[in-house]
Amino acid sequence: MKRIISILSMFCFLSAGAFAQTMEIGVGIGVSNFLGDLGKKEPVGRTYYADLQASLFRPAMSVFFRNNFNYFFSMKGSLTYGVWAGDDKLANTERFMDDAWFRNYRNLHFKSHVTEFSITAEVNMMRFLPGSMKHWIAPYFITGVGFVHFNPKALYNGEWVALQPLGTEGQGMSQYPDRQPYSLFQPVIPIGIGVKVNVNKFLTVGLEFAHRFTFTDYLDDVSLNYVSKQEFVNQYGADKGAMIYDISRRSDEIDSEETYGNITKPGEVRGNPGQKDGYLFSTVSLSYKFANGFSDFSYSKKRGNNGRKHPTKKKNKSRYKRFVKQKTW
Repeated sequence: MKRIISILSMFCFLSAGAFAQTMEIGVGIGVSNFLGDLGKKEPVGRTYYADLQASLFRPAMSVFFRNNFNYFFSMKGSLTYGVWAGDDKLANTERFMDDAWFRNYRNLHFKSHVTEFSITAEVNMMRFLPGSMKHWIAPYFITGVGFVHFNPKALYNGEWVALQPLGTEGQGMSQYPDRQPYSLFQPVIPIGIGVKVNVNKFLTVGLEFAHRFTFTDYLDDVSLNYVSKQEFVNQYGADKGAMIYDISRRSDEIDSEETYGNITKPGEVRGNPGQKDGYLFSTVSLSYKFANGFSDFSYSKKRGNNGRKHPTKKKNKSRYKRFVKQKTW
């Protein structure tokens, strides 16, 4: 992450020294989705969009400021709000005892409101200038850094209960010293693609898709193994311990006879710590150019790119005569 920040800072410094800057403010709307232990259609065998549950797409919105340093490079600061959700009940259970069946039997779910702040670099694949009708369209790549705040919750007795303070996998308990409570603020690395199109001299429409890579497996509060009810009771008392256990292990809600209860007994796998969670934002944006540092709009037959009138033939001749008189051969 430090290396990425250094590279972005270097580009900003070099570009700012060579060009004036064109600035924009904008808004975006779109959708968000989550990829983690509870956010996939299938545990294995599918990749990315094919692995997303369409019913789990949630609305997202953003505001941003973009500084265009030249035709090919710009920086954008964004504040984005979205929602994540995941539910094991949506897993396909056509084949008995396959991976999807195990997920469905696990029967966990979550939702979370999220707020992300990010600074991203946009590298255009062709010349682009906001407000220009000459350089009016460009696909681009983005990368950068950011931070996200999230708070996973689960429905219990008709109320949405925050999961992080409960330590559903033994976080903060003396018998699990290696399991510490995870932070609700996490760094992220956005990487994606987009396209920008100028509508007129002031407005630009954009379409952007970007995946967020994270450094945690706890965006959905699921990662490691099940903890026994007795351990929760010993740590938190009878009532609270029983509540945490009920929230952390919910297979008995669909298998009251515990026919396959050994699958979710203490110590068994609850999540997959080998793969970090991620999420995505897909947005359509509208930006307004409010400060113009370099532009080709002043170009016409009578005016050059610098906005000054071309000298007429008469003026050229007079300048030549003055030059001849001053010249000594």
